[in-house]
Amino acid sequence: METAVAYLISVGITACGIWVVAGTIAAGSPLAWTLAGLATVTVGSLSLFEQLKPVS
Repeated sequence: METAVAYLISVGITACGIWVVAGTIAAGSPLAWTLAGLATVTVGSLSLFEQLKPVS
C-alpha cells in the first residue's frame, strides 16, 4: 500500500509540473514560469525513478 501511495505522489508531482508547463506555454507567460514547471517535472520524475529502483 505504501508503494502505491509513493507512486501516486510521484506521478501527481509530475502531472502538476506538466500542467504548469502546458499552461504557461499556452498563455505565453514568461520563461521563468515554464522553467519552474520543468523543475517540478524533474523532481517528480526523479522521485518516481527512485521508487522504481530495486532495493539492494
